[in-house]
Amino acid sequence: MYSKEIAKLAGVSRSTVSRVINNYSNVTPETKDKVNRIIKKYGYIPHAPARTLAGKNSKIIGIFIANIKLGSEEFRVFQNVYVSPFEAAIIDCADKLGYNVLVLIINSNDDFKKIKELFNSKVLSGGIFVGANNNSPEIFKLIEGGYKITIIDQEQNDIKGNYIIVNSDNYNGGYKATKHLIDYGHKEIAHICGDMNKYSGFKRLEGYKRAMNDAGLPIKEEYIVYGNFTEDGGFKCATKLLKGKGKNHITAIFSSNDSMAIGAMKAIKKMGLRIPEDISIVGYDDIRIASYISPALTTVRNPIMKMASIATGNLIKSIEDNISSSEYYTVSTELIVRESTRILE
Repeated sequence: MYSKEIAKLAGVSRSTVSRVINNYSNVTPETKDKVNRIIKKYGYIPHAPARTLAGKNSKIIGIFIANIKLGSEEFRVFQNVYVSPFEAAIIDCADKLGYNVLVLIINSNDDFKKIKELFNSKVLSGGIFVGANNNSPEIFKLIEGGYKITIIDQEQNDIKGNYIIVNSDNYNGGYKATKHLIDYGHKEIAHICGDMNKYSGFKRLEGYKRAMNDAGLPIKEEYIVYGNFTEDGGFKCATKLLKGKGKNHITAIFSSNDSMAIGAMKAIKKMGLRIPEDISIVGYDDIRIASYISPALTTVRNPIMKMASIATGNLIKSIEDNISSSEYYTVSTELIVRESTRILE
């Protein structure tokens, strides 16, 4: 049932029905009560375009997922063990707050034009970027355009606009992972970096370097290899690190995420080395499979649900309350010790 039918049954105009629905003050209590009783009895379906024209938000937010190319292979969201649960967590949080979610994959800069069109046509009231490069000029243009934006994994900046940044504590997470290996007696510790275009990639590297420096251990450039946050990248990086008879004296590896750690574990086993007897390894994220593989992966837990809740809740609050400000959140991490690391004797 629509407002026209509600108005006829209540004996009032459609504009009066609209004022009751939107809780305007210039309606008598008796009329409000009459209209609300009819709405409750027969139901009411708001007309979305009409709501937008009336200045009401669409109750829809976007999830904008940056495409990750795996060589010539096309990226699929369900293949990404980090993005998929993050997406699901955002949808769950939004649903609890009465919002629907539209998911878009960003394959090129042209897709930012589509996002802008969705904002301009009032289809979207806000949006969350996941997996975007650090300091993306295209995202900054959207922020400067006045759209309400949340970015996961982004450094704090001085740009003005309506935006929220939510990060894992990447620096301290990288520090914890490396210090765990140092506390276990390891000195020859390698690092498989993530994508250096991502904030998390270079901040976890910084955490690794700080832990090594604090322990008075040399940072060897040949012990730092650059991956891309994928399992295949981890396999190639571990192969590069450990090839040769002396395996470069490396006894431990800190991988910048669990996917690369799992790829590295495959490479280590393929070389005939044992985990953790020959090589200890620590990951980052604590994805679901980390506790099920053999040996179970020691990792840094990245609180995805908490990050999604902060990102979604604060975005919707800024929409509902028409807040125009920038906010920055860092979520603490936790070291989860399992079977892939051992004390060096």
